[in-house]
Amino acid sequence: MMNYVISLKLTPKTHQRFQQIHQQLNDGETESLAKPLGEVLADISCEVIDQVFGEVARLSQSGDHESEKVIQQILEMVRKYMPWSVSFFGNERLMPMVNYLENMTHEKEGQHYLSYPVDHLLVVELLECIEQMKQGNIHYVSPALKAFIQMVDQGVTSLVREPKKMLKFNLVVDKTLNGVIGLTTQMGYKRLEKLGTQYDAQITPRYFDHFLMFLNHEPKSNLSTNA
Repeated sequence: MMNYVISLKLTPKTHQRFQQIHQQLNDGETESLAKPLGEVLADISCEVIDQVFGEVARLSQSGDHESEKVIQQILEMVRKYMPWSVSFFGNERLMPMVNYLENMTHEKEGQHYLSYPVDHLLVVELLECIEQMKQGNIHYVSPALKAFIQMVDQGVTSLVREPKKMLKFNLVVDKTLNGVIGLTTQMGYKRLEKLGTQYDAQITPRYFDHFLMFLNHEPKSNLSTNA
């Protein structure tokens, strides 16, 4: 069975900053790296969100720019809570989480990516739905969106929920962050679901084609295939 990963681009500047912090942590740096780490994690998150959801906003025909507003709200919450969430920890506590994320990065032809594994059956289902949509079968829009959202959510698990678990927050902070993750993901998913009620034979398949550009058939060997 073919394994799949979603590979999202990191800008050279952001990747370099992350690698520098990763190196410093593993070299036993004693000065706190929580602040610069929080900032670079926020930048990584915003770059990833823009790649996945930004095209939704750019292709949206909504006159009130609703998609743009939702994405902007999500980005603002990431900028607020990502640095705050890691500010509680010393370097030793941050290192396993940073090593985990570094293990999810890879380089191909000079471009650096952050990757996460996706379920093979979900990919097959989405590809079949897209094929049907391109043939004009609008009944496949809803199942396509469902599979798409599940694939995005596997990314949230790999890149947000799992790293968060590693930090072992106290009950109050953990509950706050769970609420933030829940709210931001639901805002994004509801916006995507709305596409199903505004189907356009020319525009809607392009959302999926855009996302499938990130699909990679050759995952990095040390990536788990379980999301």
